[in-house]
Amino acid sequence: MRQGNPLSATTFNLIIDLVIKKLNLRGDISLKLTQTVAYADDVALLARSLKALKEIFHKLQNEATLVELNINKDKSKYMKIKRKGIKDITHLKIDNFTFDNVENFNYLGSTLNADNKMNTQIAEK
Repeated sequence: MRQGNPLSATTFNLIIDLVIKKLNLRGDISLKLTQTVAYADDVALLARSLKALKEIFHKLQNEATLVELNINKDKSKYMKIKRKGIKDITHLKIDNFTFDNVENFNYLGSTLNADNKMNTQIAEK
């Protein structure tokens, strides 16, 4: 189906919903090691550990590949919510993907930052 077709958005939503459901991540991050947040084509993977993040990314990549969806390397980033004294890594490598570390990003109109503070969000409003 070509992009711009009246049915393309509906078809994409049905397919991405199927992919997310196959990840089987019901519940919230307080009870699990991983969580997925998705709206349209914006997908955020949340994880409590690097190992858990790599596992959920592999699952997402495998399920997406089965339905011929590709993860955009140029638009994919990662952010680690920091505790004091934790050393940052500048890049995260998973298979043939290298994700740049960002200190903050905008997700659905909200600014999230690595210090887990709302100062930037409040200043923008």
